[in-house]
Amino acid sequence: MTTLKENIHALNNLITSKETLKAMDLFYAHDVQMQENEDSPRKGKDTCMEYEKMILDIFDIDSILMDQAIDEDRNVVFSEWEMTITNKETKKSSKRIQISVQHWHDGLIESEKFYYNRAPQKI
Repeated sequence: MTTLKENIHALNNLITSKETLKAMDLFYAHDVQMQENEDSPRKGKDTCMEYEKMILDIFDIDSILMDQAIDEDRNVVFSEWEMTITNKETKKSSKRIQISVQHWHDGLIESEKFYYNRAPQKI
C-alpha cells in the first residue's frame, strides 16, 4: 500500500514532467471536483480531464514546485507552484504563482482548489 507522501511525490513528478493528464488519470477520483479561485467547480474526472486537455492544446505549461505542506492526519496537501505559461500559437509567455489545496481519500484526490491572480505577469 502506498502512502499519501508517495502518491504526492509521484503526482508531482508527473506534473513537472508535463504529464498532467496521466497524473489526473492515475490520482483523481471518478467524482473529483476542481475549482479555479471562486469559479463554479468542475465536477467529474472526465469533465476535468477534458478541460485540462483543452488548456494544454492552447498552452505549454512548465511547472516548478516551490513549496508543499502535507497534513497526513487530514489528508490535505497545500502546494505552491511557479508556472510559466506559453501560448503555443503566439509564443508569448507569462508567469503565475498558483496555490493548490487537495483533499485526498483512499489514495485519490477527491477535490482540488486553485488560488492565483488572473492577471498574467509578463516575462
